[in-house]
Amino acid sequence: WEWLGIEPERVVGPYDLVVVGGGYSGVAVAISAARQSLRVALIQDRRVLGGNGSSEVRVWANGGTMRGRFPHLGEIVEEFADHAPDSPGAAEHFGDAWKEEVCRREENLELYLGHFADEVTMENGVIESVTALDVRTGQRRVFPAPLFVDCTGHGTIGALAGADFEIKPTGRMGMSNMWYWQDADHEEPWPATPWALVLEPGDFPATVHSRARIGGKPFYKGEWFWESGFDEHPIDDLEKVRDWNLRAVFGAFAAMKRSGRHPNARLEWVAYVGGTRESRLLQGDVVLTREDIVTKRDFPDGTVSTTWDIDLHYPKEAFAKKYPGNPFISRAEFGAGVDRDSGYPVPYRCFYSRNVPNLFMAGRCISVTHEALGTVRVMRTCGMMGEVVGKAAYLCVRHDTRPRGVYEDHLEELLELCRQPGAMRRASPEGELVLDTSIASVRAYRTKGQDRVVGLNVDPVSGIDVASLPGLVIDDNHAVLEGAWSPGTLTPYVGAGYRYAGPKSDATARFAFDLREAGKYEVRLAWVGHENRGARVACTLRRAGFPSLKLRLDQRRAGENGELFHSLGAFEFGVGEAAVELSAMDSEGHVHADAVQLLKAK
Repeated sequence: WEWLGIEPERVVGPYDLVVVGGGYSGVAVAISAARQSLRVALIQDRRVLGGNGSSEVRVWANGGTMRGRFPHLGEIVEEFADHAPDSPGAAEHFGDAWKEEVCRREENLELYLGHFADEVTMENGVIESVTALDVRTGQRRVFPAPLFVDCTGHGTIGALAGADFEIKPTGRMGMSNMWYWQDADHEEPWPATPWALVLEPGDFPATVHSRARIGGKPFYKGEWFWESGFDEHPIDDLEKVRDWNLRAVFGAFAAMKRSGRHPNARLEWVAYVGGTRESRLLQGDVVLTREDIVTKRDFPDGTVSTTWDIDLHYPKEAFAKKYPGNPFISRAEFGAGVDRDSGYPVPYRCFYSRNVPNLFMAGRCISVTHEALGTVRVMRTCGMMGEVVGKAAYLCVRHDTRPRGVYEDHLEELLELCRQPGAMRRASPEGELVLDTSIASVRAYRTKGQDRVVGLNVDPVSGIDVASLPGLVIDDNHAVLEGAWSPGTLTPYVGAGYRYAGPKSDATARFAFDLREAGKYEVRLAWVGHENRGARVACTLRRAGFPSLKLRLDQRRAGENGELFHSLGAFEFGVGEAAVELSAMDSEGHVHADAVQLLKAK
């Protein structure tokens, strides 16, 4: 150590708040608290910020912001959040450098990248300090503070501090390692991979053609559903799960190369850091449940609006035959009951530990059940939790109290802070809030907007403007819908969203229109191909003066060159009413209903 000129251990600070974990929740906590005049340390074990939303993992950030009871919550998140055109995508789409720059602009925030927090010192049941290893030098830094926030995702600090937590024994959501490949301009060799899983093309789903481009070229992606570890221990077996995912990815690519169908395919990127969904859930004074959410239970401390469906992942049965003990392809099961526009307000009491008095938490390790985690776990929602925790930490310092004391004695003050713009800051704990006009204004975020769909002008909040499309367009909002249809806004869409219906249901959608000029028209239907959709969706074309036509649509198929609209063909129409009708009656997968377009055929 003397030869290197490094102290083996160093106490740093002083800080009012120590935040461990530099994902969306941790970054938002640190910025929120720093703007309330707190001295903040943000500790991140990686060299980049963003967590699952970084260039290392490349999950695009979802969850609606700036809505519900507190429409200013989410403004800080939108200052640093990505607008990646696809997931996965190119490294630059995830804005690592921008996230770091936004943090470094805050004078009260000190950033410790590449620091792995692995030790907690306790005194009388209270956290005194956290110690982190600088992975570049080996120096250990000690961070004493009166308040701490666990934003590690795994609840690591809480576990080290003896906080109460739950881990679902089996059947948890797993971890994904995404990947993509591109076609080179020549044949690409592929070496033997004897350590990979032995797979054939039918053992895994085909990779998906992205609507975006990388380096000016199209790419094909292995998405979120390359996921395993459902019954493995989410902490002790984490590296095992990652390695199993990598064996599956390389085994699948090897199978593609052996098939001879993709001689020019080049494996361009594989996530070496996995994106975990579920591990420890730290217990707070409220443990939020699915029933609380779907019955819209009204908590007095409801703050962050969660707008994502109750989205839970399970092994995909069709691809579990060869490796039933550890499947590596998942399916998503979406539960209804979440208001996707205004959201459900998550209680503040989910954001602090019930038995470690000075520990907050934000992100996917907050106090919820497995089912409730399905909606709160997406990154923009986690970031809004961080904004609330940063404000609550200020009240702890201002009133010399602890997280529970904010709820018991200062809840109205916290709610008033939640009503303030994210760009407000104060110079000292006693100072007044002042709007920082140097911070750029931001836009609300509804869901993952696709602003780079080929040939279309897409607004990331409201979707493709019907008026911007040529020809006659009938959106799903003007269709006659019968049966159980759910709203969807997860992919590119026309208007304010689309509808989807479950397989083998009685759901029908009728897109009716009145033609005043007879002739030949091309009929086009909007959908985004996905493996959970029907491969033989029943479609009926009704035309004045002509017999009805029965069609079968493969909605698993992606549009050519990334197009949202799929041509059903060119047909003769007479003057009068016509319609395109979709039915889920005998569909083997979900039916997607978005918009119908008619163009004059040449």
